[in-house]
Amino acid sequence: MRGDEKMTIKEKLQYFSDNGMSISFIARQMDVNPATLSKWLKDEKGITHKNEEKVYNTLMAITQKFNKILEE
Repeated sequence: MRGDEKMTIKEKLQYFSDNGMSISFIARQMDVNPATLSKWLKDEKGITHKNEEKVYNTLMAITQKFNKILEE
């Protein structure tokens, strides 16, 4: 992470991926092809604003699920 700078959605997706959460799992949660996310992370393809929002919302939902489990 970059100190106190905010991470972009793409950087957040990369962080999740780098720390053990598969792109395939995240893509399934979003109902998109994993190649869409992989190509975006590799700068081989752009991503629509709609899908970028879906990435953010999906990462938030996954995080909330994990937090709920930890609070039990």
